[in-house]
Amino acid sequence: MKKIAKIFYIVALVIAVITQNQNSAFAQRKSSYVKPYVTRKGKIVSGHYRKSYSTSPNVFKNRARSRYYYHTKGKYTRRKR
Repeated sequence: MKKIAKIFYIVALVIAVITQNQNSAFAQRKSSYVKPYVTRKGKIVSGHYRKSYSTSPNVFKNRARSRYYYHTKGKYTRRKR
């Protein structure tokens, strides 16, 4: 009986950890839907999804570092001869 209870407790704990990680990752990357609308000039804008953006305080530093890397290093800047 005690073995079954321990196994059940471990399985429940693993499932709880997995679902918690998935929920937090999904909440960070959630995009929002923009309904179709008409502008002041009469142009019809179709409905679309607006991309989510990072709310991290390091977002500008990370973006600059990424831009530096891809402009100076990496396979994208090398030319094949």
